[in-house]
Amino acid sequence: MPLSQWHWKYAGSPVRGIVLRRDEKAVAFFGGMPRSLQGPSGTVEAVQNGDVMVLPSERGVFTRQGALYRAASAFFHELVGPDKLYQFAFGFPNERHFRLGIKLGLYEDSGRMVELSWSAQAAPVRKLTVISRFDSVEMTTVVSTLWRSMQRSWPKHFIPKRDPQRWTARFASHPVHRYELLVVRRRFLRKPLCAIVLREHAGHIDWLDFVGSAASVGLAITAARHFASEHQNKPVIAMFSQSIAAGFSQNATSVLSDICMPVNARPSGESRPYINNLWCMGGDTDFL
Repeated sequence: MPLSQWHWKYAGSPVRGIVLRRDEKAVAFFGGMPRSLQGPSGTVEAVQNGDVMVLPSERGVFTRQGALYRAASAFFHELVGPDKLYQFAFGFPNERHFRLGIKLGLYEDSGRMVELSWSAQAAPVRKLTVISRFDSVEMTTVVSTLWRSMQRSWPKHFIPKRDPQRWTARFASHPVHRYELLVVRRRFLRKPLCAIVLREHAGHIDWLDFVGSAASVGLAITAARHFASEHQNKPVIAMFSQSIAAGFSQNATSVLSDICMPVNARPSGESRPYINNLWCMGGDTDFL
């Protein structure tokens, strides 16, 4: 990972993670990025685990005496819980790492990501709303308005913030990747209806983020497919958490991905309404 990307991921974090050392030598790291989520009762401060690093010589010890367990367990014990810095932790590990976390008692299942895909399709001119790129000044007004309507549309879910500051930090300021930030408007009144984030690859278009009301989902899909039709008719691929995927699946092919969505398993006694109610897309990860 380029150093600039490492600084981008952890910029402004009050706590970057837990380092395990032996004889002054770092052998394991378990890291996280603070995330504010909008929940049914207001803002929730959580942490998104984003890096798990263990020396090759330590990887074979998958027990409670191993470096991975000790670093992760310390992270959750010190930082995560109702009375701690972060109310809960979540992340996006692959199947192998997820199963290991479950086995060690570190993770609890909260669903997984569903991959939806669409073919490219130009929208009929008479139905096409205005799709345009927007600058940072315009983004503040547009995304602020759309974020408020998004919160009203999914009141039972826990949605990682999608305000202008988040979109600027996550997409506009990324030091390595280039993203397309697009707003969909009414043709004549130019009222913003939704906004999306896309990233073009050699063989497909990643649809990474969405902000807007549930009523605008169809327009967002149309906009992503239309963009793809203007870029060599590449297919559009998007990741959604299981709890919301059905609402975006119109005209899509759907498969369950190998990206899991665990939350911290301990402490286990309190009510945890966020389990199976996380509202996430591919852009909520740090690796797409």
